[in-house]
Amino acid sequence: MSYILEGMCYAGKTTLGKMLGEALNIPSMDSRDLFTQKYSISENEYLKKLGREQFKEAEKQTLYHDFSNMVFSLGGSAIYYPDEMQMLKEKCTLIWLNVPFEVIEYRKSLEDWERPIVFPDGIETFKQLYEQRYELYKKCHNIEIQVSASDTPKDVINMILKHIRD
Repeated sequence: MSYILEGMCYAGKTTLGKMLGEALNIPSMDSRDLFTQKYSISENEYLKKLGREQFKEAEKQTLYHDFSNMVFSLGGSAIYYPDEMQMLKEKCTLIWLNVPFEVIEYRKSLEDWERPIVFPDGIETFKQLYEQRYELYKKCHNIEIQVSASDTPKDVINMILKHIRD
């Protein structure tokens, strides 16, 4: 079986993907690692060198990877590619980590590196980005995991395991 974690940046997809892979005894991979493997350059470097439009196309192409028998942590902006997301939803179990904005914002404040976040036209703030993506995530998932500020990563893994084993 293949499991794909989706959600806003800072939702914990990378950390939880590794933990879920270990719990299920299957490999896990993060979108950043796949991007670097495919293009031999980091997402940030690619974005700076080749620009927004080429970055978006390259990011979209990574969604055609074979995700069989693994846990994959999607980049937060993958939700902007509806055809590819529908394909993933049909082929894999798409798990939305629904994390409140306040938790996302707090986690963002703790990080000391720049993520390659591309703001769509008309979106000017991180909160607007969250709200726009939230509406898209609501429409494209197989399982929704409601994450609260008090949930530990282990709590979230247990919620996911309960859903996929039921």
